[in-house]
Amino acid sequence: MTESKNVLIGIISIILGLIVIIFPLISVFTLSHIAGVGLIFLGIWFIIQSFKSESLSIGTVNLIISIFSIMLGLIFIADIKTFQLFIFLAVYLVGFLLALAGISSLLSGEGVKGKVIGAIGIIVGILFVIMGAFMGNTFVSAALIGGFLILAGIMEVFDLFGDNENAEISDKN
Repeated sequence: MTESKNVLIGIISIILGLIVIIFPLISVFTLSHIAGVGLIFLGIWFIIQSFKSESLSIGTVNLIISIFSIMLGLIFIADIKTFQLFIFLAVYLVGFLLALAGISSLLSGEGVKGKVIGAIGIIVGILFVIMGAFMGNTFVSAALIGGFLILAGIMEVFDLFGDNENAEISDKN
């Protein structure tokens, strides 16, 4: 049952990836609006939490977060360039953190496996920083998001990197 579920999820992911690549402006525009609406609802939830809080300081912090969240949600809905800026910054941040994690793993990793994982982390982190330079372009953003969805879908359909140990155990029983 789970195998057919994974195949279905993989096919949906591949289709969504192709849609994002074929219609980049509509896809990024839609994603920006969905994120904006989500932030507005999150802001409303924070407002409710701020009035429920027994602590004045926690209530005030929740109220400030709610105002920021609602304002950011409205900006995401009104201006797609702001959404792209946040994607741009997130890619740089992820790249920087991956490189730091890679350095940490390289220096403290035990054995060859730890050093290889560290080196891969550094390389992937640097690639993320390089990709960040191109994320300001809507078409590049859509291509990267779509490519990720397609690769994730292919891995789901063909169960790449799946848990083969459980399959071997169930075959023995």
